[in-house]
Amino acid sequence: MHQLLENLNSLSECEYSVRVSFLEIYNEELFDLLSPSLDNQKMRLFEDATRKGSVVIQGLEELVVHDKDDVYNILERGRAKRQTAATLMNAHSR
Repeated sequence: MHQLLENLNSLSECEYSVRVSFLEIYNEELFDLLSPSLDNQKMRLFEDATRKGSVVIQGLEELVVHDKDDVYNILERGRAKRQTAATLMNAHSR
């Protein structure tokens, strides 16, 4: 991420923006880990008809980042909202 942003910053003749989203799939449900609200509303997944192979997730929060520190802060914020649960396999893992 650092190298990508450094390379973009070195291009003085073009405009750009970099956006980050953080999504979790848990128990076959989608969760926006950057959403400011505590209750995750039901998100929907769609195929983008205008771009083959692209997917749109309705209601997914996207944040603009300017440097690697922004990205790391966002990742930490999203990591704190992740859901974790014990599974029967955890008792047998090494």
